[in-house]
Amino acid sequence: MGDFLPPLQPGHSAAGTAAAAAAEQDRLRRRFERYRQLHASRQQQYDSFATGAYHQQAHETQLLHRRWQDSKKPATTAAKSASAVAAKMPSRTGDAVPGGGGGTGSTAAAGNVTTV
Repeated sequence: MGDFLPPLQPGHSAAGTAAAAAAEQDRLRRRFERYRQLHASRQQQYDSFATGAYHQQAHETQLLHRRWQDSKKPATTAAKSASAVAAKMPSRTGDAVPGGGGGTGSTAAAGNVTTV
């Protein structure tokens, strides 16, 4: 608002208009200078924030890449032998003793209840 000069009124001198134009130019110059200063200060803030954000994203990307690589590695021989032994062992379900546990027909062991 007020960025434009009012139209020249009849009866006003050209010297008054030139002074008003110079005052308007000074006002606009100061206004643009404030905008430049604000932009420069915000640019520094943005640069420092962006640098930190880029470093954090790069770190997270590296972590995700490592996790992906670890998931693609073949299992170690110890893990393979443990899983092979567990597969060969017979299942222990159905080995409950009938009627054991106070004659209620159920056995309670470590919080697990098995009904016979």
